[in-house]
Amino acid sequence: MRGRYPRVRSGRARLRGRVSHVSARVYLYLPKVLGKVWEIILFSRLVVHDGQVAKGTLRSGTAFAVASVIALVTPGAYLVESAGPAIDTVGEIDGVKLVDISGAETYPTESNYYMTTVSAAGNPDVGVPGALAAVALLDKNSQLLPIRALYPRTYTAAEDEAQNEAAMQDSQTVAADVAAELAGQPVRMKLTVTGALEGGPAAGKLAAGDVLTSLSVPGSAAGNAPSTEPGGESGTAGAAADGAQPGATKSVETTSFLQMAKLLAQTAPGTPVQVGYLREGEPGEATIVTSAYNPDPSGWVKPGSQLGIGVTVSDVESPVQAKYAVEDIGGPSAGLMFTLAIYDELTPGSLAGKATIAGTGTMSFNGEVGPIGGIQHKLRGAAAEGATDFFAPALNCPETVDWEPEGMNVWAVRNIQEAIAAATQIGAGQRPQLPTCRELVEAAPHVPDAPPADDASPVADAE
Repeated sequence: MRGRYPRVRSGRARLRGRVSHVSARVYLYLPKVLGKVWEIILFSRLVVHDGQVAKGTLRSGTAFAVASVIALVTPGAYLVESAGPAIDTVGEIDGVKLVDISGAETYPTESNYYMTTVSAAGNPDVGVPGALAAVALLDKNSQLLPIRALYPRTYTAAEDEAQNEAAMQDSQTVAADVAAELAGQPVRMKLTVTGALEGGPAAGKLAAGDVLTSLSVPGSAAGNAPSTEPGGESGTAGAAADGAQPGATKSVETTSFLQMAKLLAQTAPGTPVQVGYLREGEPGEATIVTSAYNPDPSGWVKPGSQLGIGVTVSDVESPVQAKYAVEDIGGPSAGLMFTLAIYDELTPGSLAGKATIAGTGTMSFNGEVGPIGGIQHKLRGAAAEGATDFFAPALNCPETVDWEPEGMNVWAVRNIQEAIAAATQIGAGQRPQLPTCRELVEAAPHVPDAPPADDASPVADAE
């Protein structure tokens, strides 16, 4: 992909390479702009006395022209963002598959899943020239941003590049592992506690460094909380649905974040659960009374209950490997679309039929879709590829209202299960059982904008 696309970022990540299309427009018209500046200064500002141009005026005009030229070409303190390319994650780049899957049987698909990007000019070290900043101010599809509003003075372009590359690699790893597990592949991982919420259910019972080994929930408590499963509706999902006898204790080995999250989503708040762990190699068990989740900024409360701990994932074992032909694009925000593409190719048929779906959002090992940056630009990039359905993180919805391209439905997505179900329904010609972003915001009109989340690692989460 190097050299074919402008400088892009999937979230707030930049692509090293050629300047953006905004820059290209500036450099195309820059000679004309400079010519006009010179013409105006020399011919409209000069004073003529008895047929002679005043020498002082000529000198001042020349100085002003030189200063103007310098201001136009000198890097300033701003970045310029605009819509970047939308790229089909089940497609090819120069004859090479964007995502090449090995280790398991794959199936052809007629569905299209476009990851969306933001084209950016400038970096934490050097801003755009004054001419580019001026053009961006007049271009409704470009956004001029102060560098210091995004980055501290000590933050360098090299650090930004390294962070964004790492975030993209993490998102690719998480996408492949989550998709493989949802497709029925045997995926195992180590879940390590990063800390317990102060005053939370696990405070004083679990500590940073504990390795989780098991989770057991009384049968009378499991299944009393609503949850959403792939291809299904929100409702009550009991332990018996997984083959357990009604009333029997439901237990899982905590070698899967998805499975642990699924069981907690079925567990009512206030339930005493047994958590097995290893602390410095020694086994232990703690009884923890779960609590309800706090409402998110939209007022939505996650189904089920929580332990009140942070968890990080390591030592993932999966038969499925994914090789990505994605060069020079950084950031984690393509995680959702990568996951959909890989899941579709690991399962028979075309998940979304012949539909073209675009979207954005980070992906976590527990299946949650996280907020990103630049979504307004990404909507325009998706529209340019003809997408009529766009999956947006629910927490980004306030930023999409009144920015929806004509004819495009922007759906509010909270987790990969919802996205899979919605893609299936779109492919069948049905309306997804999700609210649009506009519907979500209108139902909760005081929703604040989502905080920037592009730098968040998808390998750590809370439960």
